[in-house]
Amino acid sequence: MKQGIVGRVLYVLFALGTAHLLLLVGVEAQRGWALRQEVRIVDGQLEALAAEVAALKSELAHADDPAYLEAKARALGYVYPEEVLRAPSR
Repeated sequence: MKQGIVGRVLYVLFALGTAHLLLLVGVEAQRGWALRQEVRIVDGQLEALAAEVAALKSELAHADDPAYLEAKARALGYVYPEEVLRAPSR
């Protein structure tokens, strides 16, 4: 009679262990999927930042060019002291 009870206890422990193992495998699979998603997002951000760095390096290369600086200043609304700035009439 004792072996029947011990066998049942071992069977229940085996079943619980198997269920626990399956749960852990599922949790780790979900973590792996979430990490892959995060890597994709970070890769996209990295590409955007690399493009921004390239644009800033291009702008920095023109920083010593007086014509470029004048165009940038005029785009911001600056004029020379001897120039008269007129607002467009409505």
